[in-house]
Formats: sequence, C-alpha cells, structure tokens
Amino acid sequence: MHNLVVQPLRLGALSSAAAAAAAARGRLARRHHLSAATDTLQPVSPARRAPPARRTSTASMTAAVTTKHNSDVAQGLGEPATVWKHFAALASIPRPSKKEEKVLHFIKSWASQSGLAYNQDACGNLVVKKPGQNGGENAPAVIMQGHVDMVCEKNESTNFDFDTDPIELVPRGEWLHANGTTLGADNGLGVAAILAVLENTTAALPPIEALFTVDEETGLTGAMQLDGSMLSGKTLLNLDTEDFGALFVGCAGGGNSTMTIDGLTRAATPATSLMRLSVKGFVGGHSGLTIHEGRGNAVQVTALVVSRVLKQCEGTALVSLEGGDKHNAIPREATAVLSIPASQLDSVNSIISGCEREARTEYGLIDKDITMGLVEMSDGPEMFSLEPSSSARLLNTLLALPHGPLKFSAAVENLVETSNNVAQAKLLPDATEATIILSTRSSIGTALEAARDKLEAIAVLAGAKYQRGPAYPGWAPNMSSPVLAIAKEALSKYTEGKEPEVLAVHAGLECGLIGERVPGADMVSFGPTITGAHSPDEAVKIDTVPPFFGTVMDTLESLAAKA
Repeated sequence: MHNLVVQPLRLGALSSAAAAAAAARGRLARRHHLSAATDTLQPVSPARRAPPARRTSTASMTAAVTTKHNSDVAQGLGEPATVWKHFAALASIPRPSKKEEKVLHFIKSWASQSGLAYNQDACGNLVVKKPGQNGGENAPAVIMQGHVDMVCEKNESTNFDFDTDPIELVPRGEWLHANGTTLGADNGLGVAAILAVLENTTAALPPIEALFTVDEETGLTGAMQLDGSMLSGKTLLNLDTEDFGALFVGCAGGGNSTMTIDGLTRAATPATSLMRLSVKGFVGGHSGLTIHEGRGNAVQVTALVVSRVLKQCEGTALVSLEGGDKHNAIPREATAVLSIPASQLDSVNSIISGCEREARTEYGLIDKDITMGLVEMSDGPEMFSLEPSSSARLLNTLLALPHGPLKFSAAVENLVETSNNVAQAKLLPDATEATIILSTRSSIGTALEAARDKLEAIAVLAGAKYQRGPAYPGWAPNMSSPVLAIAKEALSKYTEGKEPEVLAVHAGLECGLIGERVPGADMVSFGPTITGAHSPDEAVKIDTVPPFFGTVMDTLESLAAKA
C-alpha cells in the first residue's frame, strides 16, 4: 500500500479475528475445497501492533533452502492453503519496485500452465483473465487488483540482497514475520489471494480480470500508466488495505518533491578525527498510515544532533549526511560523518548522549530502541568538510521542513487530511549539493498543492531548487456503492453479523488512478491485518487471512449470482 490513519465513515463493533478465522477456515475447507497440492508452481491500533521482528542474518540460508523453508511454513499455516502456498512462492521471488520482471514471469508462466489468457501493457501491468464458472458465466466481469512490487527495507544487522535473495518467512505466535526484512505481505497477500481465486474450480465465480500492477510503492507508476483497454469490468476489488474487519472506500492523493541545495562549499579537513554518527532504532513505517502517530524521523533527529554539535563544539565540521531511502517510509536510520578535533571529542559525545536521552523521552513510547553513537572511521582518502555557512544552510533547511500531519479533516473525525514526510536526505562526502526527498499527501487536491507551495517557499528561502513531481488523485468515497453493499454483507458473516466499519485511509491506493482509466468503476478495498508495513517489523496476523479470503470468495459468489 502506497499503511494512517484509517478513519470510520461508519462504525460497527467487531468480533475477535480468531473466531472469524475459525469459522472461515471451516467454510473455506468445506465450500471451496482448497488444497495446497493442486499446483506445482508456487490508523492501526497500537494494541494490535505486532511484536518486533528478529534482527538476525539470512546469509546462512541458500535460496533453495529458504524456498523449501517457506513452502513448509505455508503448509503449517493451514487454510486457506492455496493463499498461503502462493504467498510462500511470491516470498521466494525477488520483486523490488521497478524490478518486477521475475514475479511477472512467474505469474505469466503459471497462467499459461493453468490455461488462462493474459495481456500486458507497455508499463508492465499484467491482466490474467478467467472465464466465469459454475453459474457465473454470464455475470459482468469483476476486476481483482493488487500490486506485485514490495518495499525493500532491512535491519542494519541483516545480510540480505533484495535483488537476489528470497524473503524468509518466520511465524511467531499469532503473527507471520520475515527474518530481519520487510515481509512483502503488502501487497503479496492480495496477489496470493487473487492467484488462489484464479486457481479455484469449484466455486461459483463471475468472469475474473486479475490486474497485477507494477511499481506501486515508488509512485503508483503502474496505475498511472495503465492501459485501461485491457479491462472490460466495471466492478473492482482492491486487496491492498491492512485492517481486517474494515472496508475502504476512499484514500488520499499525493505527490513527491525534490529539493536540491547546491553551491555548497568545502574546505580541507584539518588534523582531526573523522567519526561516523549513527542514529538508529526508530520504528519508521508507512508515511501515510502511521504519520499521525508521532514516530521519530531519523533524518530530522540527526540534523538536530549535528546542528547542536557544530554550534557548541568549535572546530567540528560536517562531511556527509544520509538517511531514508523510500519516499513512502518514515526514515528509521541516518548517518553523518563529522570532523572532530581530539580536544572536542568528549564534548561531542556528551551532546550526543544528551540528544539520545531527549529522543527517548520524546519518542520512546513508540520508538523503543533509539541509539546514537560515534565510530571512528579507518584511514581513507582525504575528505573535505562543509564550510560553516553551507552546513548551516543544509541543517536549517532539514529542521525547518514540516513532517507529520499538516491538517486534520473537518468532515471525518480524526482523519489526517494533509501531511508531509521528510523522506530522504543525501549529502555525499565529496558533493557540493544535497538532495532532500519529500512525500506530501492530501485527500483534497487543492490542499495538496497548497502544501507543496509552502515547501517550495522554504526552498526559495534556503536558496534551493525545488522540483514538484506529478500528483496522483485521491479516491472519493461513494457510500451508495453496490459493491460496497455486497462486500459488507459478505464481511458480516465473519464478524458475527455486526456491521463492518467503512473507512477512508490517509494513504495512496491505486483505486483513484484506476478509476480514471476505467471510467465508472465501482470499487471497494479490503485485506487482512498487516502491521509495520514498509519496515522490517512488517507482520500479518495469521488468523485474519482465512476470514479475509472468505470475504473475497463470498463477495465473488454474490457477484456471480448477478448473471
């Protein structure tokens, strides 16, 4: 998901996910005859936040061993067996954003072996078509949609290459994690559920148009460039939200911006020690879904620490600064290289220790593992430090930029309407310019651009260049949606008949863009419970997957009855 504030448009009490899961498992096993052997190819409530993931290395496991391990884990998770089977297969296929070739090849090969036709547009988006069956042959086609790419984040101590290594699945109590990396449940479980539907031969189903989009996580590129002529359906099930028991009917739009601070000047570093400052242990997370929680931004915290050191310790200087690597993730870690005279080292360490205590006081209830420290760098090429005026220009800009909610909605209680994420900062050791990446969201298009006007004003004051990237649209709620009514009825079977919540989300879903390319599409979004998306703490609550998939199947069977 491009995981908030989820906000109720209509509220209803829910039963426990465990009870729903038990009912769903029985219903799925009895009614849909799911089997893992049918194919050889393979705002979140703090109370529901998953336990932190392990910080161990996957280097000791070969790809083949990890793939076999994932298959064994999937078999042990029970029903819905085909969903878990396909998710394990996806976890074993590298699929970073903009590098989806392997997973697309897998889906196309699987579709061909299953006798299903597919089309692919110039951007790489893939549509696999399955005829209606068991009474649904003449029903209107239904689009099922998920994105195949995933956010690639790992713990500093984890030895992992997202371009080549399979994700290692790790069950832990009620939750399924990865081993020190993002899990890819966003949106791998949605894709796995769609593949399970395509595989099904026993349920009554309408014609299915399975839309697998690319590059959602780095800018919704696939949805932006979707060739809508590949699709004939006017009903869409998006399986890319992360709060089981809720149906989503609206989302924020957004856009990225790049600020470039050039003309920075450097001077030769005098006889000082080069030290690397590491600031880490922040939770990070999705820059839309968790932006309201007050999580610390490692880039801005690092800028504050460095600014204090330079102001209070004569002769210290900044050489480089880097933090954040995803526009849609709150930065978890950042580093800076400092030039520090030996006489100032104790003072610098004292300032850093004080900043660590302050950060733990301010953010520690959420960011529980904050650490800051210096490590002396080994001898290397001569480095040139920024002159004081250039350091001040960069650091003051980073500290002046807004991060977090900018405005809450007047229409929907507690819904973040507009926000900004200071997502990335990069000043390389020999560079005379620094870049800052900003991700801005709003459910109101004019408010989005007004927020970006203010960011541009800060850039002007800093003497920086400002490039505004293209914006993607939000998705306006339709409370009279026919597919919403059908999905509510289906979901109610798993919530003891209680009316499900209907929510809007402060995050970018592809629905807004797809709706522009499929005019008149009637859309709803739902999924299992996923926490910690876009971070190595990502986890899916295992017992929400059976009722999630049960809701998918029951919704489709109701749509098949419209033949």
